[in-house]
Amino acid sequence: MPHTYRPWMKRYWLVWLLLTLVTLFALLAEQILDQQRTHEAEFHQQFSRIAAYLTQNETLLPLLTGDENLTELQKKFPQIVQLEHTQNRPLTGPRFEDASEGRYWLYNPYRQFRMLVDLHFAVQAPEVGLALAFHIHSQPAILTLAYSETARWQWQRPFINLYQPFLIKGSANPDWRALHVAPPLLALTLWLIIGFLGWGLLRHWRQNVEMRLRADYFQRTRRESLGEFTAGIIHEINQPLTAINTWLHTSQLLLKQGKHDSLPQTLGAISLQTERLAGLLQRFRDIVSERPVAMTAIGVESTWRRVTVLLQQELDAGAVVLHQQFQHDHARVIGDEQWLEQVFHNLLQNAIHMQQGQADAWVAINSERLAHEIKIIISDNGPGFSVEGLAQACMPFYSSRPESMGLGMTLVESLMLRMNGQLRLANRAEGGAEITLIFPLAE
Repeated sequence: MPHTYRPWMKRYWLVWLLLTLVTLFALLAEQILDQQRTHEAEFHQQFSRIAAYLTQNETLLPLLTGDENLTELQKKFPQIVQLEHTQNRPLTGPRFEDASEGRYWLYNPYRQFRMLVDLHFAVQAPEVGLALAFHIHSQPAILTLAYSETARWQWQRPFINLYQPFLIKGSANPDWRALHVAPPLLALTLWLIIGFLGWGLLRHWRQNVEMRLRADYFQRTRRESLGEFTAGIIHEINQPLTAINTWLHTSQLLLKQGKHDSLPQTLGAISLQTERLAGLLQRFRDIVSERPVAMTAIGVESTWRRVTVLLQQELDAGAVVLHQQFQHDHARVIGDEQWLEQVFHNLLQNAIHMQQGQADAWVAINSERLAHEIKIIISDNGPGFSVEGLAQACMPFYSSRPESMGLGMTLVESLMLRMNGQLRLANRAEGGAEITLIFPLAE
């Protein structure tokens, strides 16, 4: 496959890159979310642990008298660090009182004692940072080192207790060093495999599509070429057939009039047109069979005069005067005699047709020898080329005459190129068309 830029390749690899990046991002994001879920679960575990301690405190408070053995009590309830008796504590007094360093007093006014609670025993040291406030809107009384107000993840939850309406907060940050690189690498490897396999399949599919499109294009081109070739055959064969038909009618008239002396001339003209028709058919067969055409040295004047004989009847019918001036009678050019005859035939016939019904009709041909070329100038006294005609005269099926197929000048240009010649179209200053043919000179 040629290394050329193709838009579909760029779009394919762009889509592949986007899908790969989305997959890698999703795997990394899933690990981050998993860390978040793990930390959140740890926070709720801490909440449940502390809530259990708070429930113990409120359950023990009405059961104790204040005279219990503190050492034995701490074996089961380590958060209770001190018991004290109170005097004259009003029954409506506050049941909670903040001490310091995460400690607080819980009062039992009915039995006139209080117990000092330290919740540090309830707070473990997990990856989640914790902050415990003894009032909803107060500053934290217990604050772990890992807690941060600017952490990426933040949680908070109040304790619904009658005497201990505390608030716990938690925080944590993603641990980028704990991310596993194996899943993204595996995903990247899989996407590379999928990418190259998909690219191979897509390239194969595109090649098949391009081959089908190329085959369709060649088929359309072949049909168009066949149509143009067929039209060219019809155009070229129609000329000798028309001439043969005209000469046959002339022969019939001569027979009716008893002018038998003129019959050899008409029969000779028919024979000449028949030979030309056979030569055209042979040339078309050569083209179809792709036989190589050998370029040889051919005489310009002899070929021209043979064409004038073929078109003599049209010259006489249109009263067209023919001026011929060959400065080099025996000049020979490199080309094909049949092709050169077709070129002269089309140009002369076009000049005759463009001057139909014109009083002063003439066609002139002049030759001029250059260093290594021969220039042939064919001019007439017709209307000449229009601006559009000069630009499109050699285009297939273009013609200024409705009855013409518009293939004559196209064929002339094609044959001139095949003989390494040049074709130039212009208008004479005095009026009329001027066509210049330049052929390589045969040394």
